[in-house]
Amino acid sequence: MPIVVGNLSVRWLIQANSADTVIRILVMVSNDMTRSCWQVQTLSLAVEWAFPKSIVVSMPDPNQLTLDFDCPIPDQASSEAIQHAPLPAAQLAPKIASKDAQEHPAGPIPFSIKVSARARQVYLRAVPGRGLVVTIPKRFPKRDVPEIVESQRVWVEQALAELDAQVPERFRHWPPRSLPLLACDSTVAVEYLAPKGEFIQWRWQDETSLLIEADQNDKESVAWCIAAALKSRAKQILGPWLAKLAADHGFSYRRLVVRGQRSVWGSYSSSGTLSLNYKLLFLNPHMVDYVLLHELSHTKHLDHSPAFWNLLDQQMPGARGIDRQLHTAGNLVPPWLELAK
Repeated sequence: MPIVVGNLSVRWLIQANSADTVIRILVMVSNDMTRSCWQVQTLSLAVEWAFPKSIVVSMPDPNQLTLDFDCPIPDQASSEAIQHAPLPAAQLAPKIASKDAQEHPAGPIPFSIKVSARARQVYLRAVPGRGLVVTIPKRFPKRDVPEIVESQRVWVEQALAELDAQVPERFRHWPPRSLPLLACDSTVAVEYLAPKGEFIQWRWQDETSLLIEADQNDKESVAWCIAAALKSRAKQILGPWLAKLAADHGFSYRRLVVRGQRSVWGSYSSSGTLSLNYKLLFLNPHMVDYVLLHELSHTKHLDHSPAFWNLLDQQMPGARGIDRQLHTAGNLVPPWLELAK
């Protein structure tokens, strides 16, 4: 559904169910929510509408209706809406650039696209470690995204600047030369070698030294190597740690999986699998104890009911307070690890 500011052009493709004889469609366009309603017979057509410009209707076959129409909408999108709420495509409409238009002196804004089958609107988000992420509906044309991003440049630059200001100084340097692993009270030194051909690889030289063979300027490759290395180290450290806590507190689980979840520190499934995030290595030991006991408590209660919290409080008094501390513990983790795929 291509959309442009000033002269709104939309193509709707409506598939009629063979069992239906009437289709009724309510279309909401523009900030004033102008409404138009079409009533379509399978082989005949009646149109009721309130747009100030014309509409072109065609029926390639009895079960398919195509409508092309033009309608002006406001040139200014709401920056506040972009910041605080998902935006309808019409509000994110890009301005058509003339052939003589000059690119912005700062150049295009880097972004990544996430296609979501559940999205009904376009989302602009500034994400730690990943920069600008644009979430679009499944059938939204990707070719329109650069113009949408450019039309919201002021908000995007402010959001990215605010995000950058939250990054601790120790994580601002690239490439990373050290990794502070609070969980095991150690700092890992990171060394780099030029890659051999197109292959990237990593290896532990000892417990506190990691060697990476990759282009230092390729942030995704470096992040992937570090994430892979830390996953292997996390299995060695968190596995015995979890087993000891389970034995000491009378819990059992079927198996442990170490992953790189983006939004949770751990999880437990009814199948008996306990999953832990390798980024726990960046937390202090007390917080790691809490996360492990939290997930072990789920072996008795799969929900967060009062019974669950009572059990967890018995294992670790003041559990709710520690849980609140975890909300800001993400600042202990290098944001560029989010680039690892």
